[in-house]
Amino acid sequence: MHKNIFKKAILFFNILLLTLIVGLSHSNPNAETLKIGSLQYGSVNWELKLIKELNLDKDNNLDIEIIELASKNAAAVALQGGAVDLIVTDWFWVSRQRNEGREFAFVPHSMSAGGLIVSKNSKIKDEGDLEGKKIGIAGGQVDKGWLIFRAYFKKKYGKELKDVSRQIFGAPPLLNKKIEQDSFDAILTYWPYQAKLLTNEKFTKVINITDILQKLNLPRGIPVIGWVFKEQWAEKNKELLKNFLVTSKQAKKLMLESDDIWEKVRPFMNAESDQLFINLRDIYREGIPSSDFSLDQINGSKKLYSILSEVGGRELVGKAKELSPGTFWIE
Repeated sequence: MHKNIFKKAILFFNILLLTLIVGLSHSNPNAETLKIGSLQYGSVNWELKLIKELNLDKDNNLDIEIIELASKNAAAVALQGGAVDLIVTDWFWVSRQRNEGREFAFVPHSMSAGGLIVSKNSKIKDEGDLEGKKIGIAGGQVDKGWLIFRAYFKKKYGKELKDVSRQIFGAPPLLNKKIEQDSFDAILTYWPYQAKLLTNEKFTKVINITDILQKLNLPRGIPVIGWVFKEQWAEKNKELLKNFLVTSKQAKKLMLESDDIWEKVRPFMNAESDQLFINLRDIYREGIPSSDFSLDQINGSKKLYSILSEVGGRELVGKAKELSPGTFWIE
């Protein structure tokens, strides 16, 4: 009996020692803390938690602290108030803030966008069939996906989609439920909810927002969302920001190239089935920037801003008709 107790004590000591050694191998007393505000169930957390899981932040001389927030508005408030150093949001928000004297800056994170979903037995085969139809739209009337869709529809068909169809704006989970109940002819929704619907063989995708951008003669690689921070903070913390962006690229490379690494990501994804997991993974990968942000993409973003400022008006962009200089952070 005493031998068994002694053996268990030795085993416990060895496990404790190994844990300390592993922890110390990734400890970095010089690592600077970076506070990142992120939605608890958002896809941004997949990358951040993978970074923490693999200690990529420690390897790059920083310590990421994930501050989970309840909403996009809460994230903006946290950034403005200094409770976090970075959040993820869209560059339209950054441009508007800069035009109003608040100097934030943007680095691309993802190009993933939503799309138009219909039932497979629907008579809607392309976007031209939406006239007279009831469309569920995720977000509000100045949601970027909806505005892009309107701009494209007007360019191609010479008509204002909001005048020739009936729109119901709502939260993505509700829209998914409603189209499953055949309450809508189509929905224009965000990509994670698109991925959920497409696990059901009843539904199909008509067109993606990213496809529409190309049909508007815009270059590939225009981001949807990105890392956003105060410009003044970035000037004072150039090395910290640089280390984080290197870390982010390393994580994205792993997520793009390795199926195995997604087994570490899966616990954070709320994927109830294997098919949903695969759909989410594949659409996420489609949104990973394939190269550094180029002048061509900046010019494309300026063009998109001008297009959407005409469609969305002051509610979207305020008084500014052009993208604010400095919106995109250039190292």
